[in-house]
Amino acid sequence: MTPQTFFEKLVPEEWNRRLAAEEARGDSPRLAKMRASAFALAARVEGDGGGAFTLVVEDGRMRAASGSAVPPLLTLVMGVADWRRLAEQVGPSPLALLGGVGGDRDFVLTGTRLAQLRAIDGVVRLQVTGADPWGVLACFGGPPASLAPATTISIDSAEYQKLREGTLDLQGAFMTGKLGLAGDVEKAMKLAMALMSPE
Repeated sequence: MTPQTFFEKLVPEEWNRRLAAEEARGDSPRLAKMRASAFALAARVEGDGGGAFTLVVEDGRMRAASGSAVPPLLTLVMGVADWRRLAEQVGPSPLALLGGVGGDRDFVLTGTRLAQLRAIDGVVRLQVTGADPWGVLACFGGPPASLAPATTISIDSAEYQKLREGTLDLQGAFMTGKLGLAGDVEKAMKLAMALMSPE
């Protein structure tokens, strides 16, 4: 698998599969919120075999695009090795990781959550620590002038597994040092609040 296959094929397929599953359940408030989603995401994988990718969501459906008329809600920047770990750990659904933060394994990016994410600007580094560390830069508010992170969120690999499963006690992990925050802590709090807000 390549980053291009991952971002341009697998991620949109998984996104649209979740939408189709909700559609099969019939009209619902959640389905209406999913269909109302409109935004762009970008990913940049640096190194041999990497590339730049744009995903656009319109009427709730995701497609790969050569660009977007609107600035991306979020740009992920990582090296090829970190992309491989992301693909292994999270799979083709970025929402699985976001849902883990919010404790909702069926996480949906609703208008309310999108508005809160759009209020964040700057670069946040998400770092998994341990024997085989890896991480990504999450750039909010359009392409960054600098990739220097304003905030770093670090988490032990065992606690990261709990995060993905939606079973991590964020406050407890922070108090025991298994979840670390450095730099602009307010930015990390805004991100957490956006992900944990009601639909």
